[in-house]
Amino acid sequence: MAIVVIDPGHGGNREVGGSSANNAKGPTGLLEKTVTLELGLRTRDLLVRQGFDVHLTRDDDRNLSLADRAAVAKEVEADAFVSIHLNGFNGKAQGTETFHHTQARAASKALAAAVQAGVLRATDLKDRGVKVDQLGVLGPEHHAPDTAACLVEVSFMDVRDEEARLKTNAYKDAVSQALASAILGWLLADQRIRPEIVAARPEQLRVTEKLRGFMDKPLILEDGFSRLHMEVAGLSDAPDRPDGPKPRHRGSRGKGTTPSSVDFFVEPSAKIPPKAAGVPDLDRMSLGWRTERLFPTETGIASPEAIIGLDESLDAVFLEIMAKRRKGVCIIWTSGIDSQGRSGDWMGTGFLVAPDILLTNHHVLNSPEVAGNATVSFDFERGAPDLQQGRNAPPQRGREYRLNPDRLFVTSPYDGGLDFTFVGIDQVPAADGGVSRMERAAFVIRSGERAFLIHHPGGKPKRVSLEDTDIVGARPDGAVIHYTTDTEPGSSGSPVFDRTGRLIALHHASRANDSGLADSAGVVSRFVNEGIKIAAIALELENRRARRPDPMIDNVLNEIYGADTLAGFFGAAGRRVRDNRPGAERVVDTYSATVQDIDVGFWNIEWFANRYSAKLDEVATLITDLGLDIWALVETSPKATEALVRRIEEKFGLRLECLHSEPRAPTSKQTTSVLWNPATVDGTLERWPPELEELFALRSEDFDLGPEAAKPKPGKIFDRHPGLFRFQPRQQSGALPDFYLVPVHLKAMEEGWERRRMASQILAHAVQHMVDQHHADADWVIGGDFNAELESGDFGALTKARFVPLSAQDEAEGALTYLKSPHSLIDHVFLSPNMSRLYGPQDFFILAKEKSQVDYLKRFSDHRPVLLRLSAAGGAERQPASVRNIGAQIAARLAALVTST
Repeated sequence: MAIVVIDPGHGGNREVGGSSANNAKGPTGLLEKTVTLELGLRTRDLLVRQGFDVHLTRDDDRNLSLADRAAVAKEVEADAFVSIHLNGFNGKAQGTETFHHTQARAASKALAAAVQAGVLRATDLKDRGVKVDQLGVLGPEHHAPDTAACLVEVSFMDVRDEEARLKTNAYKDAVSQALASAILGWLLADQRIRPEIVAARPEQLRVTEKLRGFMDKPLILEDGFSRLHMEVAGLSDAPDRPDGPKPRHRGSRGKGTTPSSVDFFVEPSAKIPPKAAGVPDLDRMSLGWRTERLFPTETGIASPEAIIGLDESLDAVFLEIMAKRRKGVCIIWTSGIDSQGRSGDWMGTGFLVAPDILLTNHHVLNSPEVAGNATVSFDFERGAPDLQQGRNAPPQRGREYRLNPDRLFVTSPYDGGLDFTFVGIDQVPAADGGVSRMERAAFVIRSGERAFLIHHPGGKPKRVSLEDTDIVGARPDGAVIHYTTDTEPGSSGSPVFDRTGRLIALHHASRANDSGLADSAGVVSRFVNEGIKIAAIALELENRRARRPDPMIDNVLNEIYGADTLAGFFGAAGRRVRDNRPGAERVVDTYSATVQDIDVGFWNIEWFANRYSAKLDEVATLITDLGLDIWALVETSPKATEALVRRIEEKFGLRLECLHSEPRAPTSKQTTSVLWNPATVDGTLERWPPELEELFALRSEDFDLGPEAAKPKPGKIFDRHPGLFRFQPRQQSGALPDFYLVPVHLKAMEEGWERRRMASQILAHAVQHMVDQHHADADWVIGGDFNAELESGDFGALTKARFVPLSAQDEAEGALTYLKSPHSLIDHVFLSPNMSRLYGPQDFFILAKEKSQVDYLKRFSDHRPVLLRLSAAGGAERQPASVRNIGAQIAARLAALVTST
């Protein structure tokens, strides 16, 4: 019969032989000596019920010297000696750790590893690992030669929440059961007992004969779970790996497995802020996106009464979509040195995000070497005939693929990062739909919705989780979501989908639901999972690329589509966040960094002025999705723009303000309007001085172009009045400047280039006049449909006054000009990728080449928006002007107008 000695640390009222009466203490006075005794008594009772000979070094409040404690074990020639303690430090540090002596034999090291894994299962705290120290109570000289000895520090009880847990019987029972299970598992693995003498109760102590010989291999606590303890708990039914050694599982733990050394990035119970990143009502915005993506109605307006019910049904086509998605999900077998520096072999799940790019967790593939050792299979799943006929024979693993980390390897560690790895793979002939497309989407999901996984839980053949799949936490401006979907070890690295089959997150961890989060039916599940949002991964990659360019990161970003409503079209571009913050906190910081930039868009929606009703819903969705601070719309009308503002608020709860270049313009007339987010900027409509109003009223025939110049047809140069708007940042960070904005739209005509060139020169003189005569020496942004980049001489006088002129245009008549004042702290201007021709300092304009606008634009406009980000944190040759420089004539007319007024 195996003999076990349990040593409850400390006791009594005074120090005895190196053993203090008490060490750690909780914030409200709970003593370490009290808790260790309770845990010791409970652990003893559990093992005694299994038929073991168990001794306590103390069973009441008294103290023994360290030598006397060890002597109890030596006298009975114990197989195992486990000393129970709790830590205390600064009220913030936390975790579980286990010690063996510096001169410990192999048996003591194995017992320490087993106890560490077992207690982690109950505490679900940070894995501080197995450590080595010259602790007197563990000294081999004080124990019998065959006694294995270790000391466990269960947790830091000076943390208020932990003290509260230690006062509950449920938590003390869980720790005691974990200790008993660990000791029992070690006894069996070390062949101190025979499997047939172990009773089947309680369930936590069940063992299997598979543990024989386990200690011949190194023990790895993969993703917080040791294979030893999964099998001790009788929870592993994964088939052996075909034609190879059985992998130790790496992944999030399943229900009832030991806790994870890969803990959560965010507490599931953390409160969601009511507003963030210029969105005053995150919940209302989230509801709008849920309706838009999952339950669109004829009007497109959210109807809370219609969508908040518990609708568990799915569209039938969902099964077809998931059947295709599964073709791109694989099991990963690998070996080497893991992310904790331990040697071994393990497995996980991965999936294709491009035909030649695989995504998984960092703790699955933590280095190029481990990735190079990996073998993956997309076909390790049961066939339909086996499933229908009830055959449970393990399937063949099918065709195997090797990864290519030399071509692409981008990783973000668990510690300080976001626990993801992208790695190259030879193109896999997956069926259509087998690649899970990555999209930026802050409002990816709401609490109460559902999360579906395709994974290899416990190393089993490929499975899909469709039941008990509730989202219980989803912060829009956060990095993760939390859900109750069934997972097991091996699920790490699996894709998480919403009810439309859209990829929303990368699964990475699971733990006990200590926060008591309830699902949509009010059920509190035992465990809760955490997945990393794809939008968060995109922001992390953009932040890293800003610090150091990396073509591999560029390759990954080129596979991420769409816009992030909260971060805006340009995402993390130009935003500065602290590198020393944890990855999940950097994501929140990036969203909060809206004070570092202003995003502006110019857009010709085409025929929006009097046909807006047909386009209203889609335009409202697009403008909300791109998340800009300011929009300048051309070919619109006051009535159409105001209807758009109302629809955005109805659908998404986002209140925008608007002003019009010509407020009294009839609906039939196309004009320009500006709308903006009052949470981030304040806008006003300014008046041009009278002399400039007359200048804008000039006609093309008012100028002498000379005998050789092309003659434009007679008519007004500015058919649409160029409004003058002034904006200032709402949150005065000291870096973002006030600036003037002029939206321009020139009616298309056969002689359009000549007329646009004239308009460009008039605008240049108008700005110069405003700066010289009206002290308008702020930054200027001029944009819209005029397709005329500025000539170097257009702003010659302003250049001498230390203004920096820059301009850009696309291939479809979209153009913008930015004038940086000498007082401006703007250091870069980011442009949408359609801006192909640039003029000005080439290191100032930055094209966001990986950003995509294609998906939504073709539905209702041939014109792509001209987008820019003014951030405080290669062009082609210019087309020669066919109109000679008329600057002298404009200046003369302007001087005459000033004199006459």
